[in-house]
Formats: sequence, C-alpha cells, structure tokens
Amino acid sequence: MRITPLVPNILFVFGLGIATATGAGFPPSPLIRPVAPGCVTSPFGPRYLAAAPVAGRFHWGVDLRAAAGARVSAVAAGRIIRIDREGMGGLEVLVQHQGFRALYAHLGMVAPAIADGATRLRAGQWIGRVGRTGLTLGTHLYFEIIIGGRRVDPAPYLGVTACGPGNRALVRPSSQ
Repeated sequence: MRITPLVPNILFVFGLGIATATGAGFPPSPLIRPVAPGCVTSPFGPRYLAAAPVAGRFHWGVDLRAAAGARVSAVAAGRIIRIDREGMGGLEVLVQHQGFRALYAHLGMVAPAIADGATRLRAGQWIGRVGRTGLTLGTHLYFEIIIGGRRVDPAPYLGVTACGPGNRALVRPSSQ
C-alpha cells in the first residue's frame, strides 16, 4: 500500500478520492506504531463481512492485530481532545497531533495518567490497553487518521501491512 503524488500538494489515496494539503498538513511518516506487531487485519476502504455485525460499508481506519491488554502508544506527540465510551468504537481516545488527528478505539482502559486528567502526550506515551469494547469480533486496535477534516488510510504512515504467516499475536476473548 502506498500513496502516490499526482501533483504537488495533492495525493490520490488508493483510488478512493483526492486529499489536498500543504506540507504541514500531513503527519510525518512513518509514525510510531500504536501496537506491536501492528499488522492490518481489516484495511481502510470498502468492505463487506458476511454473517458478521458491520459498522458500515466503508472502513474509515485500519484494524491492527493486538492481544487483549496490549499497550497502546501515541503515534506522535499531541493533545487529547476527547475520551468517549459511546458508539461502535467502544472506549475511544481522539488525539490532536501536529497536522492531523488520530482516533484510537476498542480500548479496554485508558492509562491512569489520562484517566486522572492528563491531556498532553509525548510520542510513544502509553494511552491505554487494547480491549474488546464497542462493535468488534475480537481484540484489536481500530486506528484512524484525519487530515484537514478528511479520513485517510493510516497504513502508509504507520508502515504496516496485512497480517500474514509469522506475523501473529495472541488474540483471546477479553472481559473488557
């Protein structure tokens, strides 16, 4: 997966649309992976899941494989905008990073410092732990990037690819 420049400051994103931005509007690449190993179990883009609950016909972020309780880290320095526990994403943290916003969802818990009101984050700082909150078929981190009000595929910024042989994580039911 990659993003192909068409003309200066305009990117064509996987045949799904065009996003315009200035150099300051795009996150640095690659960002820190929020979970390890961080391979993609459900990519950004249109999707259909037979015989499964579906949050929508378009997946606006990526699902990253992670075991229940795995540590979730900030992909870059930023400021927490919102912590929410309503809706399909379950426990979510929305962070304003420089030039973009990121949504971390299906968390089982937030880090104690954040629960106590901390709003500033350092790159790599602990945000929370993976859980199974919201609409999900198993434990994973849902991760979304928003640039200029538009959601874009986070995979190229994280340097992640689809999960495959040798890139596995223990995924077990969670009590979250």
